[in-house]
Amino acid sequence: MKKEIRKDMVVYAVLMVCAIIVYFWIIPTQIYLSGSAKAEAFSPDTFPRFITIVFWLAAAGGFLNSLRLYRRECKKDGDSSENIDQPHAPSAKLAAFIPYIVFLLVLVYGILFSQIGFIAATAIVPPIILLIIGCRKWYYYLSYYIFAVVLYLLFKYLLLVPIR
Repeated sequence: MKKEIRKDMVVYAVLMVCAIIVYFWIIPTQIYLSGSAKAEAFSPDTFPRFITIVFWLAAAGGFLNSLRLYRRECKKDGDSSENIDQPHAPSAKLAAFIPYIVFLLVLVYGILFSQIGFIAATAIVPPIILLIIGCRKWYYYLSYYIFAVVLYLLFKYLLLVPIR
């Protein structure tokens, strides 16, 4: 259990570093701001910066939660030695391919997004990803669709970006 928690901590730390790189390097170099845009309250970089901050906060929250779980496991075990078992069951071997399958589905999502649009691609691929990673609770799917609708409405009516 501690091994998985340590892996999670590394992933969250990498995500936090990526968010910092995006915020301080990628957004300023990729989004041009004219003098008049800099004077506005909402400039072209406002939404990307906001999303990057939310992303960093989510990664930091995940990191702190993993750290809390790791400390609890250390206290429960009393020592840091761990017994590493190799997966023998077919389901455990299949589980090793789930990250690759999810990555392929993300690529499929990108292709579908450009071919058939946001609405259809978003309705099809992400729920399949949720199913593959083992999400069985119906309200996760519902919350995903609610989030997608809110994002669509935000882009279409608030930011005035046409989405098909």
